[in-house]
Amino acid sequence: MNPEKNEIDNQLIIDTFIQDQTRKPEEIKVNIHPQDEMYLYALKNTEGKIDEALLRYFSNGKRILDAVKQIVEWHFDGFENISSFLDFASGYGRFSRFLVQEIPAHKIWISDIYSQAVEFQKKLLGVEGIVSTNHPEDYQLNQTFDCIFACSFFSHTPQKTFSGWLEKLYSLLTENGILIFSTHDLSLMTIEIETDAEEIYFTPESESLFLNTEDYGVTYVGEKWVGKIIHQATKGKAKWHRIKKGLCGYHDLYILWNEEGRRKKEEGRRKKEEVIKSKVKSQKSKVIKGEVGKEEIGNEEVGNEEVGKREAINSKFKSQNSEVGKGEIGKEEVGKEEVIKEEVGKGEVEEQRDKLLNFYCHPDGGCRSIEVTSTGDIYIEGWAVDINPEEKVEEVAVLVNGIKVKSCLPKYKNQTQKYQWSCSINSEHLSPDDVILVKIINNFHLERVVNISAVNSIVLLPPNHLLLRISGNSSVKAFLSSFDDLKYTVKNYLQKAGFDFHQFENILDFGCGVGRYLMAFKPELLPNQKLFGCDVFPECAEWCEENIKFATVKHNNIKPPLPFENNQFDLVNAVSVFTHLRLDLQHLWAWDIYRVLRPGGILFMTLHGPQFFPIVYDIFRTGNTHQAEMYSIGEEGLFLYLDHQGETDGQGQHTVAALHTPAAYQEIFSMFKHIKRFPQSTMANGQDLYILQKPISGGLVAQPLSRKKEEGRRKKEEVGRKKLEGRSWKEEVANIKLEVSEVRSNKLEVKNFGKKEEVGNAKEEMIGKKIEVEKILISDNEETKNLSDKILSDSQTKRQVKTEVEELPFFDGGETWKFADKILPGSHQCQTEIQFQIEGQKRFRVYPQIEPIAAYSIECEIEIIKSEDGKILVQKTIAFNHNHIFGKTNYAVVEVEIPQYSGEVLVRLNAVITDRISLALEQEVIVSWNFANFA
Repeated sequence: MNPEKNEIDNQLIIDTFIQDQTRKPEEIKVNIHPQDEMYLYALKNTEGKIDEALLRYFSNGKRILDAVKQIVEWHFDGFENISSFLDFASGYGRFSRFLVQEIPAHKIWISDIYSQAVEFQKKLLGVEGIVSTNHPEDYQLNQTFDCIFACSFFSHTPQKTFSGWLEKLYSLLTENGILIFSTHDLSLMTIEIETDAEEIYFTPESESLFLNTEDYGVTYVGEKWVGKIIHQATKGKAKWHRIKKGLCGYHDLYILWNEEGRRKKEEGRRKKEEVIKSKVKSQKSKVIKGEVGKEEIGNEEVGNEEVGKREAINSKFKSQNSEVGKGEIGKEEVGKEEVIKEEVGKGEVEEQRDKLLNFYCHPDGGCRSIEVTSTGDIYIEGWAVDINPEEKVEEVAVLVNGIKVKSCLPKYKNQTQKYQWSCSINSEHLSPDDVILVKIINNFHLERVVNISAVNSIVLLPPNHLLLRISGNSSVKAFLSSFDDLKYTVKNYLQKAGFDFHQFENILDFGCGVGRYLMAFKPELLPNQKLFGCDVFPECAEWCEENIKFATVKHNNIKPPLPFENNQFDLVNAVSVFTHLRLDLQHLWAWDIYRVLRPGGILFMTLHGPQFFPIVYDIFRTGNTHQAEMYSIGEEGLFLYLDHQGETDGQGQHTVAALHTPAAYQEIFSMFKHIKRFPQSTMANGQDLYILQKPISGGLVAQPLSRKKEEGRRKKEEVGRKKLEGRSWKEEVANIKLEVSEVRSNKLEVKNFGKKEEVGNAKEEMIGKKIEVEKILISDNEETKNLSDKILSDSQTKRQVKTEVEELPFFDGGETWKFADKILPGSHQCQTEIQFQIEGQKRFRVYPQIEPIAAYSIECEIEIIKSEDGKILVQKTIAFNHNHIFGKTNYAVVEVEIPQYSGEVLVRLNAVITDRISLALEQEVIVSWNFANFA
């Protein structure tokens, strides 16, 4: 197994901990081997929660270092005075990765029974290593060490090898070396057995997945028994000291050192102090005689400082725990004893010299909960416990991205012997990617990190960059506190328009972004209601798909169609979506939303109304945009489009602004029935709110059947002749783009949501009534079937329809709903024909788009003809004079009224240049007919 390819990695938790808890965070190695049993054990104890397991793993590694560091500073005056260190039973480097920050790697040896653990650390940390053995007599290492640390080894060693390993490790110490090892005290046992404080209890079970439990289980020992084994293994030469629960507040720590080596070390220390004192005395003498310069006076001060420091240390050592040799701990606190002074001349170290070790544990504690309040703030609470008799938990600190933002004082609870603490963080300036760290600090400045959480792991939040892309604001509080507003505002406005939110079964959030409305609606849903969402940005759609499991979310392109079926939804929510689309896309999406709504379905939509024009027009006028365009739609309609960044995919983003007058809204959304307008609503910072309804009478208001050019007429006649000759349907499909056949009827249930619908000159009450509308289905050919659904209106029923489609403006991913023709140099006109099936519609509308930009006069000749007998319903010429400047995205509007008529019609559009003015004779003109339809 390659550990580099299988390492466990969660940079957020690891990086935050390392930055806060280490001296040189840029140097520490954080890779975790996938078979690291200490990590797997932490993962098991946290029920598979990786974040908690990682925190426990790294936190314990750092706490172990802090414990060893206190002992090393007592015995060696710091890690810098150690020439060699052995981390025995090192595992995969939980402790050694922190040790290399204190000691150069070439001075460190690691040893473990797993050869791959040794190789992993040698490669990762650059240390020396040796594979351990099952039996101490087989362990061969020709090296001695100043310090040997056996963490969580003797707590798993059976009696048969306990003494042997203790003897082996002691033999590897230098003359002045120390051995530190940890054990389980008998008091930790959870089962009752007949034993006394001098015994050892071994059970053949452990967290190890690979070791024989007869050699590696769980061991509990008493202090007297350990003392006896130390005496036997060292032949009475070693001094020892026990620190109860000194390792991570659980394991006992034992320290062994050579009595003779310690005596020599103390003698060396005394001689050093005497030399310093002598030097200081000499310096003082010179000062009195006036022989010392400024530099020497400085040396005198250094000497005094060293002596003072040593005296301060000795003074500090006069108060400490007294546990050695007693076999038990005092009930309330360990008694303090005076340090027995050395007997000068005897050259011996007093028996109680080890009590000079002042050892302090980290505080114990945890984070009970971290959650979001109803106001969108972060609430944290937990507990803490003092470990040392002299210890006091002084502070619970909360840091965000490494900066302390909150501090609270724990409150002591007598009945539980624990401190309780809690605090709240204002999330106003928090973003989803921010990281919160909580740590408990005691009066010895030892810290216990109890929680590291990304804000977006506390509550369902999208990443920071997605929030910025959608709304331009990454505030957590703004995002969370908006849920209730969104939910109740939508419900209230629907109610004012005569609708109940719970009557809509299938609800689509069009332009769902990162799912704000989906999350807001979720608590309100009845069992029969279903949520759907779609968005143009793949990242947003993917995030919603992965995280918002209660809704069906899909990605859609910038142009239609939506990835949903015709007549699928009862309610479409489109808040602040059309406010970020250019005009041609507005028309396209208005029609496609119409398509996916059921007859009688509701469009809930907001637009930038006239109140935004003064603000945005100033931006437009001053040119403070990448692209700015203003359109005149009809006589009173005005549409303003601004692109602040000019991104190629900027459509749908907050950097694009589109503004509508009510007249412009009526032109774009004329296929819907207008229900209610709420000017300057409370939605989306005061946008105008519109509630629209798809007519209950059925399908699309009018749907074009075909479009043909003049030169295509002969082809149609030829196709008709071949039909008469009996050519098969499949052969015809090969010669034309589409022939629709095999029309079958199917029942479609239409919901009217209790509204009244005008039918002709009469009004019919539709409350509680089911209307059955027959829907056309096409052949089993999937490509034909999908396209025919887009082509045919649900209102075209009870007959077979065969039609030619040469360049229909349907949603094929190309230039949809756009017919382009050229007026070539030397000519003055071009002609387009479109065939429609209509049912009593009264207005035909088309938006010409003409380029290039120039000054010239142009006319539109329009004829609407009955297909059945060729009679003209409407004939009209509409002139555009030279005051109209046409550009690539600028639109005019052509609109004519027609008499009441149901049936098939042919619309003939003819563009004529009447005066070229500034247009060159050789310049061709392109006329595009956009969004041609009846309303």
